[in-house]
Amino acid sequence: MSELDALAQKLATLTARDSIDPSGARLISVGGDPAPLTAMLREVDDTVLERSLVFECAGTTVTIVAAGRRLRGIVSVTPENNADIIGQVISREEPDGVQAALDLLQNLCGKADRMTVRSLPPQAFGKGGERGISAKGLSELWGVTMDTTPKPPMEQFLSQNAESFSSVLHVRKGEVIQTAGDFAALQAIWKDQVDAFRKAHAKTLRGEEGAQLVCLEGAFDDGSSAAVALYENEVALVAYKAECFGHMQSSWQRIFT
Repeated sequence: MSELDALAQKLATLTARDSIDPSGARLISVGGDPAPLTAMLREVDDTVLERSLVFECAGTTVTIVAAGRRLRGIVSVTPENNADIIGQVISREEPDGVQAALDLLQNLCGKADRMTVRSLPPQAFGKGGERGISAKGLSELWGVTMDTTPKPPMEQFLSQNAESFSSVLHVRKGEVIQTAGDFAALQAIWKDQVDAFRKAHAKTLRGEEGAQLVCLEGAFDDGSSAAVALYENEVALVAYKAECFGHMQSSWQRIFT
């Protein structure tokens, strides 16, 4: 790794609001929240000085060049892709190229469950006068909404960890608003145990109750574990895979602290 790459990675780590993995990548979309293309355009809109933005999603790496809050073009795709738009500066004067860039990114990343980004020094691309298209301009041309309302915290937690859960029962103000999988066992827990548990739990916290995630490994006969997630007037009961415990906990901490 060059000194510039190392410095860029360190600065990204220090200034990022999102979670960071050992490579310095920031997690910018999980479970479709926000949509991957929305997340990409937000990164472009945050980029003033010219940078290479390296997105990873669904086993694919997409490198673009952005500057002045504008997308200049797609530099490369790994695994290799032979799309003509790769290596070309996009321009409003070339609407077919703008559409081709959208089609490529939508095909590669549009349905990705998880997306990360790294901000690296720029690389030679196009000519100096070829500015590309602003993120907001692309959002209009592509029909991609950049200003989205984030999901409520509990919904974020459930969507981001959906693959870790075998069943879900989500209750808000006493009403069931979401279920998934074979939730009969969770429904029995909700009916017979949750109210008493919450009252007892509140006493131990002496009025300091905030968001709480309580886990019990091996709670069910099939070996799966259970968790009770508590937040304001919401309760989520989930059956989860034991090996997903660490990811679930880190996700909870990221959302609720």
